[in-house]
Amino acid sequence: MSQTLTNDTRTPSTRTARADEDRVPVPTAQRAVVVGASSGMGAAVVARLAGAGHAVAALDLADARWPQGSGKVHRGAIDVTDAGSVEEAIDSAARELGGLEIVVNCAGILGPVEPTVETTQATFDRVVGLNLGGAFAVTRAALARMVPAGYGRIVHVASIAGKEGNPQMAAYSASKAGVIGLVKSVGKEYAASGVTINAVAPASVETPLIAGMTEERQAVQRSLIPMGRFGTVAEVAALVSYITSPEASFTTGFVYDLSGGRADY
Repeated sequence: MSQTLTNDTRTPSTRTARADEDRVPVPTAQRAVVVGASSGMGAAVVARLAGAGHAVAALDLADARWPQGSGKVHRGAIDVTDAGSVEEAIDSAARELGGLEIVVNCAGILGPVEPTVETTQATFDRVVGLNLGGAFAVTRAALARMVPAGYGRIVHVASIAGKEGNPQMAAYSASKAGVIGLVKSVGKEYAASGVTINAVAPASVETPLIAGMTEERQAVQRSLIPMGRFGTVAEVAALVSYITSPEASFTTGFVYDLSGGRADY
């Protein structure tokens, strides 16, 4: 079976998005690249998309430790702080998969939890460079493949910290706020291209990032969530699965909250 999706050679600035434009068949089972895929949310997204029948390429650092039982998932190395590495890795994955309809970026680091006056410029630049700079590089590489084809789904993992700001996490909060701004800007720019770009903004989720926090810090983070618990990577993957589906065709430049009631706007 296949679903039909818009294909148009006009540029995003001159094209008007319409549901009744000329359409070309797109397979229900699509080709997906997941960046930051070796653990946590990324690994869960890989499992979810592969389980849905998509061909998946999982990308992470060259020295990443991969989970067992990944089946037919393709693996590759990527460094999101290096634009050349990002372009090469995504192009290589697309060639291996035979195309590219989905890119999900889960790469990110928390950075130190410390007073802002103790955060060095080097630390700030490292966190923002990886989280926001990496998101930009992934976006550019994905758009280069998807826009000419007239279809694509790009999803970035942001954070509730990017909307509210977490104390003693200035670099992380700023970087995730930047990801949200990036998604909103690019979503508007390419709204009529057939390519959507959205973000998910989880509150604290049970991942290695959370596991690395002190029990005191975990208790503080949990207390901010009205449901009284952390989210799960399976819940993140389920939401990403919908956002990357052909059915999610009328939403772009949007941030999906996944916060257990914490988000209020």
